Amino acid sequence: MMGLGVFCVVAGASLAAASLWAPRYRALLEGMGGCLFLVGLGCAGADLALAS
Repeated sequence: MMGLGVFCVVAGASLAAASLWAPRYRALLEGMGGCLFLVGLGCAGADLALAS
């Protein structure tokens, strides 16, 4: 689960950064990137909570 969380955080940050180079799709990329970032934080946090 931690691997999935890290992947989602990285993918979300990458999509948000990609929005700088694609101004036409900025809102879409930032929305998807933000959602993936939050999902990644949730997965990583759940894994840490279950481990302790």
